[in-house]
Amino acid sequence: MLSDLARSAQRAATDGILFHQAVADRLGLHISDLRCLNILLETGSVPAGEIGERTGLTTGAVTRMVDRLERAGYVRREPDPADRRRVIVSPVPEQIARIGPMYAGMAQAWATAMSDYDEDQLTLILTLFDRLHEITQTQIARVRDT
Repeated sequence: MLSDLARSAQRAATDGILFHQAVADRLGLHISDLRCLNILLETGSVPAGEIGERTGLTTGAVTRMVDRLERAGYVRREPDPADRRRVIVSPVPEQIARIGPMYAGMAQAWATAMSDYDEDQLTLILTLFDRLHEITQTQIARVRDT
């Protein structure tokens, strides 16, 4: 059973990556660009350095990514009023709104799939996802530190 669960989890992770890649391809973006936009949707405006910390990208890679996103109209750069050496990257809501419809089908299918479970089962699933997130963050740090 554990090996079946491991295979299923690996398949789900791969499916998620492939879905995000399909969305990125449709928008003419890199998948890392799409992940950056997701960070900005979660946090709002952030310093470019924080994007690097959260994605694991180098300073140069973050600069190139923000350049692409700025040219495409998804973000804008603003000087940090507290530190002129830093740049704040801010999402452009009108442009980012174009992305949402691409996820609407997945969101609806997810809601339909989750409606088959009762509250206790959903709590168990949520607990599992939270634990998997913690494990993943730990393993990302381990791989980066090696």
